[in-house]
Amino acid sequence: MANHQPSTTPPAAIVSGGSSGLGLAIAQTLLAQGYSISILGRDAGRLDAAHEKLVKTGADPQRVITVTADATSSQDTHKAVELHLKSFNQLDALVNVVGQSDRGRIEDLDVEKLRELFDANVISALQCSQACLPALRQTRGAIVNIGSLASRVAPRFLGGYVIVKHALAGMARQMRMECEADGVHVGLVCPGPIAGKHAPNRYGVDEESNVPADAAAPGGGAKLRLLDPVDVAAAVVRCIEKREIEVIMPPKTRLLMGINAVSPKLADWILSKKSSK
Repeated sequence: MANHQPSTTPPAAIVSGGSSGLGLAIAQTLLAQGYSISILGRDAGRLDAAHEKLVKTGADPQRVITVTADATSSQDTHKAVELHLKSFNQLDALVNVVGQSDRGRIEDLDVEKLRELFDANVISALQCSQACLPALRQTRGAIVNIGSLASRVAPRFLGGYVIVKHALAGMARQMRMECEADGVHVGLVCPGPIAGKHAPNRYGVDEESNVPADAAAPGGGAKLRLLDPVDVAAAVVRCIEKREIEVIMPPKTRLLMGINAVSPKLADWILSKKSSK
């Protein structure tokens, strides 16, 4: 339970994009930590399946609600917060999981595709955060944004993904600086490639894509062990409860970021050896 919680009422959290994958793992972990949960998603069927799975694995159905909402819509996100507060009376944490990845060369990046990626990765987090901030000020709660190693480094062939994940990191930092006076913490969790069920060639990389075939792999072909989503979820809880500013996963990749601060040229050389060619 969050050690900054001012009352004895169990804490409550909203997880955007929590109907599957990492978002669902985060919801499960928060429930295990004593939180009540609202899960936001666009697909009502997937939300129903997520709710059923959580209840089957032991969650109290009174502590889980699902809300069909588009995280990029101000109207939807404000309505979702209203429903959450009606069910649980308070909001202690928001976890922004909604996101979308990409593959391709910058020279081939379509502007409309970039706008789509901005909506999914940045606008969604912005709209959810804006809708939640009034309630989070009441509990001196926390916002955790799910970034990526691509929030801090720029591998080849990730299309617009690097651009928007860098933007998300900048937004998180600015929001933290602006919200800390009100007691609201804003953190960023930056994981590398995460294990899970992924559709084969979900990025459409083929002979006409002008990128290496292994760019379609998780992490764009980065030579990193896939992270367990349970471990990433644990990092999110730590970010909420210990109010950590930034969590990099795996931790060893921090070395590359430190090198980049001193010698970008050397960092680029190392990154080129560790990713798709």
